[in-house]
Amino acid sequence: MSHAIAITQDTAIMPVSPAAVSLGTLQAGSPAALVQGAREMANALADVIEHQKLAKDIQGRKYVKVEGWTTLGVMLGVVPREVQTTEQDGIYTATIELVRIVDQGVISRASAECGSDDELDRYGKPVWSSRPRYARRSMAQTRATGKACRLAFSWIMSLAGYEPTPAEEMPDKQQSDNDLLISSAQHKMLEARISELGLNREGVKTWCIRRFSIDHFQGLQKSQFSELLNQLPKMAEIKAKREAEQEAQAEREAIQMESQPQPLNNEEKAKNMDVLSHEIREAGRYRSGKVRPREAVEAGILESEARHLRHIAETA
Repeated sequence: MSHAIAITQDTAIMPVSPAAVSLGTLQAGSPAALVQGAREMANALADVIEHQKLAKDIQGRKYVKVEGWTTLGVMLGVVPREVQTTEQDGIYTATIELVRIVDQGVISRASAECGSDDELDRYGKPVWSSRPRYARRSMAQTRATGKACRLAFSWIMSLAGYEPTPAEEMPDKQQSDNDLLISSAQHKMLEARISELGLNREGVKTWCIRRFSIDHFQGLQKSQFSELLNQLPKMAEIKAKREAEQEAQAEREAIQMESQPQPLNNEEKAKNMDVLSHEIREAGRYRSGKVRPREAVEAGILESEARHLRHIAETA
């Protein structure tokens, strides 16, 4: 091991061993060795972050959530501790410090707030000011924890391949490409595709309201636009199937109607009654040729009804 040289008061030259370098449980005999150990820890940390999905993609960059930062702290033998959390006009301010588990030594300290009216989302709406008190208090503590970790360990997080800023510190206005609204050209393409597939435009809008809570196509984000484009052929397939079923049902009903005997008109009914009346009279004659009274009455009734039907047909 190399040694430094120290000069004492009596000018004697004596070798002095360099002091060990430590960071939490990470210890080494030199700064270079400490960095090497940090690289190995960063690799292990990256495995945990990827496996547990503790990073958030914002505009193509990976920002680690506070759970990932506290995981790094535990790996170093460091845990967060709340110092205080105050509230004024609905805005919570939390102070968090990081302490070593072995001796409670403080290695970092930070404060953060949550609940301000000027913290808006990508649509210009308040993010936290309208949320419950417990949620604002918790987010203030979360942000302070992430910030304290960043102040102490951002260089190790960078070694792991992630951005040195916790995801909770990134404003909600940050948008990835998929969060951006569709362009005018994409809107026109969507309208043309709906028309090409013969879909009902209002029906597609209803689907968008149910799926995305968006009641107009211009409000679609690019990711939603892609999903909708993929869904349109399925909608057309369902529409074609429904129309085919309706056409088949109409054809069946038409066949059934054709197979049923057509109702007789009044003139035809009158003719049938005349024939029946004649048959009754002939069947009820005596040998003398006179018609029996009963048959004569039945035949008379039929003849009277036939005359009535002819009258209706003539005056219709």
